Amino acid sequence: MSPAARRRIAVAATALLLAAGAAPATGGDAPTRVPTVTRSVKLFQERETALAEAIRAGDKSALAKLLSEDFELRAGARAGRPVPRADFLDDVMRSRDGGGDIAAMAVHDLGETAIVSFTQGNRGGALFVVDVWRKGGGDWQLAIRYASPAGDARYAVPGAGAEAPEIPKKY
Repeated sequence: MSPAARRRIAVAATALLLAAGAAPATGGDAPTRVPTVTRSVKLFQERETALAEAIRAGDKSALAKLLSEDFELRAGARAGRPVPRADFLDDVMRSRDGGGDIAAMAVHDLGETAIVSFTQGNRGGALFVVDVWRKGGGDWQLAIRYASPAGDARYAVPGAGAEAPEIPKKY
């Protein structure tokens, strides 16, 4: 992947992180919408579940097939020091912590690349995760994972305190 393509993906992921911190605007007796699961969300829920199951089962081979060769983890607490694929594999095989339930998933399909954001509950609270999946060899592989603790980021993330607009779902 070219440096320019990596920068575009990083900018898109950063925009998703900023947008995810804003709380939905609801008022009084506003009707509650039931989210519709799109084909893309269903596909990536399956990919993310397979990833978590491989970690919990300690199946390094299955997990390795889901990760691109240049995979890296970028955690908010160590933003300038990405975790390379080999170190990530070693750590999750040791901990077997595949995370908790996935919620609030959004998928931005950019053709051969998909940016998938969601919250994931775990023992220590919830994470906000942005995964960059790349289609290679006919299947999707996780190329980059951005993760940070979830919560009220309106004051910590510039722009995240803005009123959240109603965004129509794509069907």
